[in-house]
Amino acid sequence: MLLNPFRPCEGSPTFQEEYRGSYVPTVIKTGDRLQVVAPDTPYVAAAGPNKFYFIGTRFNTETAKHVKEQIEKATVPSPKEYIAIDEVSATAGLKNSLTGETTFVLTPIMPGRNPELKLPEHKPAGDWLVTYDLDNTPT
Repeated sequence: MLLNPFRPCEGSPTFQEEYRGSYVPTVIKTGDRLQVVAPDTPYVAAAGPNKFYFIGTRFNTETAKHVKEQIEKATVPSPKEYIAIDEVSATAGLKNSLTGETTFVLTPIMPGRNPELKLPEHKPAGDWLVTYDLDNTPT
């Protein structure tokens, strides 16, 4: 299980600044709630109904896409999915609650926890999670 999905790496924050500060996210209605939609870039992930996580641009595009996918699947699963933890193999994944089929396997994104990913290790960084007030954001 991910210990902290909001810290996939550490280091001096280097972000796509056009998506920070005064950026107004796209908001959609999903079922019974509003949900922010991440912009079309591998460096910004939806991390909850009203949150974005900014991924450092020092990652190459493929690594950033992997980190984004892991964050979005772990924090915004489909209503028909649940997180299933296999304590024997020490893995976690999403399963379809109707069919029991595994729809996504979560992989550790911390460099020390999964050295095969060969992610860069940096010094500690600031907070990369941004929360939006959906009540005052146009849909």
